[in-house]
Amino acid sequence: MKPEIKSARKYMNLASFMRPFLDYNLRGNILPVLAGYKITHRCNLKCIHCPYWERSGLEQDFKGVVSTLEHLRDMGVKILIIEGGEPLLWRDAAKDIGDVIQHARKLFPCVCITTNGTQNWGHLPLDRVWVSLDGPPTVNDAIRGSGVFDKVWTNLENQGKGRAFVSTTISNCNLDSVPEMLSLLRGTVAGVTIQFYYPYSGLPDPLFVSHAERVRILDELVRMKKAGYPVANSSTSLKQLRERRWTCEDRLLANAEPDGTILHGCYLKNRGPSECSLCGFTAHNEISLAFKGYWDSIRSGVRIFFS
Repeated sequence: MKPEIKSARKYMNLASFMRPFLDYNLRGNILPVLAGYKITHRCNLKCIHCPYWERSGLEQDFKGVVSTLEHLRDMGVKILIIEGGEPLLWRDAAKDIGDVIQHARKLFPCVCITTNGTQNWGHLPLDRVWVSLDGPPTVNDAIRGSGVFDKVWTNLENQGKGRAFVSTTISNCNLDSVPEMLSLLRGTVAGVTIQFYYPYSGLPDPLFVSHAERVRILDELVRMKKAGYPVANSSTSLKQLRERRWTCEDRLLANAEPDGTILHGCYLKNRGPSECSLCGFTAHNEISLAFKGYWDSIRSGVRIFFS
């Protein structure tokens, strides 16, 4: 795509957010703006902190996927994030995830994907790619599987150098290695977004990060962000996440399941018991702050989704 066309698309897409922003702030209307679509639970990894690869159930054919995408569009969704499982494994006869993305681009201003990074994604016409890494090689591979770090690193350099974001889930397995990982990724990725592990089965859970430890790592992340390390979360969001119960306007969110079920609101609906005081889904805090007018979060959102 020519640079001038890309630039025009970027600003047109950004402008499309003005209406939901004004509806939220002036009229009190809250429609979903961001949707996570778990197109499949199937995955080629068995990460210790993820419950989804263990789940089965129906997933839609291409016609059903298109119907789900159009339903999300009609609800008001502007940012679509295709998730899994590993979404790059989705297939329906001759159709694959590339066909899904091509159709989604006709419906949404911003189309993104989260991937474990072991598959090829560089050819896909995406606005943003998140690749999962949870620490330096030894720590990451203890969580995600032997040899995964090297494979993901090679794919980042070959397919996403400077363009892809890394998504990191902080748990007690990698809490103290996150600063080292940020140092490794400096100059290699567009940024690193962090979230905290959520205990889907409740407490006690050995992976869950206590509030005191969460505060400690958040303070370190704020310091590293100021020092120029690739922390993509806004400082405002990181500081608010120090609270036991932070801002989340969950009606800005929609979620779709592999079978096409769509829910408006909390990410955990139909996915596990919801306990706000344990939540670590930082993206939901960030979009909530942005819609409430916090400039730091608005700037982070623009950079992440539209730069």
